[in-house]
Amino acid sequence: MRLLYIGAESGTSLQRAAAFGRIGLNVLHLSPYAHLLPHWAPWLNRAGGPGIDRRVANGLGRRIGDQHFDFALVDCGDVVGPAALNIIRKAAPIVVNYNADNPYLDPSPERLRWNILHQALPHYDLVVAVRRNGIEEMMARRGARRIDAIWQCADEVVHRPPSLTLEEKSRCSSEVLFVGTWMPGRGAFMARLIEKGVPLAIHGSRWKRAPEYRLLRPFIRSDHLEGGDYARVIAGAKIALVLLNGQNADLHTTRSAEIPAIGTAMCAARTPHHQQLYKEGEEAVFFDGADDCAQTCKRLLADDRRRQTIADAGHRRTFANGTYNEVLARRIVQQVADMKHGGVR
Repeated sequence: MRLLYIGAESGTSLQRAAAFGRIGLNVLHLSPYAHLLPHWAPWLNRAGGPGIDRRVANGLGRRIGDQHFDFALVDCGDVVGPAALNIIRKAAPIVVNYNADNPYLDPSPERLRWNILHQALPHYDLVVAVRRNGIEEMMARRGARRIDAIWQCADEVVHRPPSLTLEEKSRCSSEVLFVGTWMPGRGAFMARLIEKGVPLAIHGSRWKRAPEYRLLRPFIRSDHLEGGDYARVIAGAKIALVLLNGQNADLHTTRSAEIPAIGTAMCAARTPHHQQLYKEGEEAVFFDGADDCAQTCKRLLADDRRRQTIADAGHRRTFANGTYNEVLARRIVQQVADMKHGGVR
């Protein structure tokens, strides 16, 4: 089966494309961002990106040529509009969108970033999104037709428990770790953990924007992490935190799958999704607010045996949950096969 994969050639998009290859598909991976002008992102966010769709369509048309595929998958889709979809559909009879973000809120908290996707949404044969309260209704209002809501996924290769060298253990070790981008509210949360005596390590971008930066600075170890570096830093931690993006209405996130997959004890915000995915106190620990988080982490740091038992049980649970990219890839392939059998397009 031939797949035309349209998505960023980095991060989790690259991981998902590789997963389709591992389950046996012949994948042509093209980035829709390859032919965009510099500073396209502010143009999209502030003005809705007039002209971006046509530029992406022209670039994809040249690269696809007269090739044909069993189906196409557009990962994210923030710059792929109706014009680009017309080019993609000439090469693939079924077109799927996968978006791990939340472009369906009305109004969107991200200015006009999703303007182009909203125009294209009714033209997809299948739209795959991350589970959130009311997500199907939000998607339908935006014009999505066939909808599938899934859990966030880890990657079988990138997020397997790594074997750290002595040098990596020394460089990556930490007590309580948070890996993630700064956003409003997170600085105050981290500052409170520090005030409560939590031995914290922070990795991620934009932390200089935090009003609490002077307090946080000694605890910030690096900027954005990806791939093996990301996995090794989490593997080197005794406990890794999961904070959520309230603006996106998140009840779980990629970290919710990746941290246990890597084999580290997870301390996450207490939500219905986390409680559905993991047994509290056995496969993960949860918190309500910064003070509760601090107490929970300090108790777990003081009990090595319990912490390791939770980490091991959480790791096993990820396989029972099926929160992995290859599982997701097979699920999408099966739905494509069902649509073909049913005569879609």
